[in-house]
Amino acid sequence: MKNMKNTKHFTNNLAAKVTLVITILATACSSLGGFSRGKAIEAIEQDKRYPAPTTMTIDVGGRLTNAGGNTGQTSKDDTAEAAAVRAKEDFMLRQPQIIVAEQLGYIKLYFEKPRLGGKQMGTPGYRLGLGVWNFHVRAEITDKGKELWQDLKLAENDEALPLAVRQTPEITGIIDERETIKRVEFTYKWMPTELGEAFDPNSSAFAKLPQNLQESLKKIQRNTFGGGSNNIADFNTPRKGVVHFQKFDDGWRIFQLAL
Repeated sequence: MKNMKNTKHFTNNLAAKVTLVITILATACSSLGGFSRGKAIEAIEQDKRYPAPTTMTIDVGGRLTNAGGNTGQTSKDDTAEAAAVRAKEDFMLRQPQIIVAEQLGYIKLYFEKPRLGGKQMGTPGYRLGLGVWNFHVRAEITDKGKELWQDLKLAENDEALPLAVRQTPEITGIIDERETIKRVEFTYKWMPTELGEAFDPNSSAFAKLPQNLQESLKKIQRNTFGGGSNNIADFNTPRKGVVHFQKFDDGWRIFQLAL
């Protein structure tokens, strides 16, 4: 009976010691000499480059006018009103992401009174000597658009709308390049704003868009969300990032970040 008690006591002590050793080893591995995965994540999220959202530029000016604000005269009797309709349709084909923002109420577009200019090669009425209607397209962010920034608790940008922000990164590897340099590889995903959801073909917001606008989003190549060939968002695929840390006398600090 006494031997059984001694055996049980020895087993419990052994188990306790094994647990202690495992805990010490785990702590040593995770801290990596004062550098842990948790600290790396915290540093990445605090770097001003990481939390910066991907945005849509809405400063129309000449850039968007030249990309779809003009339309050729169809006949000598062509009216400015008819031309405005064609111009906006053409604008939708060339700049569908801007039309999405307008239709959802985040911006207001203004096609100002056009001016009839001279003929231009490539327009329907060129051979007939007909001119081109020149439109100046202007936009402004609505209160609803400004709320997107407020929801993210970020300072407003009066020339852009936020589409998505990066979620908490996941560390996939830590490499000691030198004694004082560590390379940290990680992945992250985009988390869309309410406007950003409209670019996700799997979302209800996208499904509510007019069919021709959906098709335009799929065709126009703008790489809005990075890594793609059009305006369609992919929020489910992890994206890769690399960050380098350097050790100073007061700890590890980021000196290079690639997203």
